[in-house]
Amino acid sequence: MPELDSKIWSKIKDGDSTAFGELYDQFASVMFSLSLQILNDRWEAEEVIQDIFAVLWKKPDAYSPKKGKFSSWLLVLTRNRSIDRYRSRKRRLDRGETDEVLQSRPDQQDRDGADQATATDEHEHLHRAFSTLPNEQRQVLELSYFKGMNQVEIAKRLEISLGTVKSRTRLGIEKLRNSLSNLRL
Repeated sequence: MPELDSKIWSKIKDGDSTAFGELYDQFASVMFSLSLQILNDRWEAEEVIQDIFAVLWKKPDAYSPKKGKFSSWLLVLTRNRSIDRYRSRKRRLDRGETDEVLQSRPDQQDRDGADQATATDEHEHLHRAFSTLPNEQRQVLELSYFKGMNQVEIAKRLEISLGTVKSRTRLGIEKLRNSLSNLRL
C-alpha cells in the first residue's frame, strides 16, 4: 500500500488528471464510509469527499511524505473535515438557524437500490473493523473520531483517568490499523 500511496500522490503532484481516477478507485469508498459514520448523512459525506478532492487538485502540496502515508493523511483529513461539518451543523441547529441547503437537497429516501447497497457495504466494512476492538477501546475511539471529543472530555464523560483514555486510544488504533489492513482498503 505505501508504494501505491506514493505513486498516486506523485502523479497528482505532477498534474496527472488520471491519478484522480486511481485515487477515487483506491480510497473514495473508505473515505466516504468514515465521513458517513461521522455525519450520518450521505449527502454531506459526499460533499466532504468532493471538497477533499478539490483541495488535492488545487493544492497537491498540501500533503507531504514527511507527514506519513498518503492514505493515512487522506483519512485524517476526511475525519477532521467531517467533524468540522458535524460541529458546524450542530451549532446551527443549537442556534435554531435553518439551513436552506439542507432543505433544498434531494430526499435521502430517493436513493436507488445500488446506492443503498454501496452505502450498506461501506458502512459494514467500517463496522466490521470496529467490531474487532474490545468494547473499552471502541468506546474511546468512537467518542474521539466520530464525535470529535478530545481525550480530557472523554475521560470526564466515561469517568476514567486521562492516562486510561490515552492507553485505550493507542491500543485501539493499533488494533484497528491491523484490522483495516486485513480488509485491504
